[in-house]
Amino acid sequence: MKPLWNDIPSVARMRATYLRIDRLGTLGRRPVRVHVADAGGVGVEWIGQPDAARDGVILYLHGGGFAVRAAAADRRYCAGLARRTGRPVVSVPYRLAPEFPFPVGLDDCCAAYAGLLGTGIPSHKIVVIGHSAGANLALVLLMRARDNGWPQPAGCILLSAPTDLTAGSASATANAARDSMQGPNIWPWVRMTYLGAVAPDHPDVSPLFGDWTGLAPLHFHVSDSEIVLDDSTRAVECARQAGNRVTLSVWHDVPHSFYYMNALREAWRCRAEVVAFIDRTLRCLVLK
Repeated sequence: MKPLWNDIPSVARMRATYLRIDRLGTLGRRPVRVHVADAGGVGVEWIGQPDAARDGVILYLHGGGFAVRAAAADRRYCAGLARRTGRPVVSVPYRLAPEFPFPVGLDDCCAAYAGLLGTGIPSHKIVVIGHSAGANLALVLLMRARDNGWPQPAGCILLSAPTDLTAGSASATANAARDSMQGPNIWPWVRMTYLGAVAPDHPDVSPLFGDWTGLAPLHFHVSDSEIVLDDSTRAVECARQAGNRVTLSVWHDVPHSFYYMNALREAWRCRAEVVAFIDRTLRCLVLK
């Protein structure tokens, strides 16, 4: 991935690289079974046992720079979550830029959340997880839900969240050489591909500049070598100042998306923390 960011790659090149890596990751593995169903007009993927939804549902928003999806890797990660938590995962294959620029993908994520609520799943039985670009969308989803008068989910997990698309975080340049997957050119690429004429400091694309009051409990995970490190540390400070419950886990010298990589012990530790947060959050709110 890293050489892609020596310049500003085309979307076609980025997608071809993702697809090649995703296909390599499927070798020798059985495909994950998914059930496609409607949620708020969005065709979401249910992974795991839908009848276990009475114990909680995990709403998963994938990464990929708002323009790409590694579907097989996402499904494997979600299947692992479903097994470890005993709860189904609802993955949202939101529409991608540049064919569907901001705010289409965000609207899909919000519609899927509202759709789950509309089926009778209470908000206190939903945990939202966002990975990379999906973590950006997850934070804006929480802010939009509050503004729309929808109840907050039980909690939200943010994996390597890009919260400031202006590239204003110090780590955006300080970690440019250390980050083994991404480089500074990702910021103009995302702005060109996803934002169009929208200002990069708009709170619906850079939630760091949004209103952080009244959000669900948050748990951020990020590596200290990522260019988005300070996007998480700054977001945590915003959340704390707004009076939200927030936790930050900083992992040492592992790559972006490390939590997908079975060979890394940090991935297994991160997964354990994610499961513990889900169990603790759902159990706490259900008991209330």
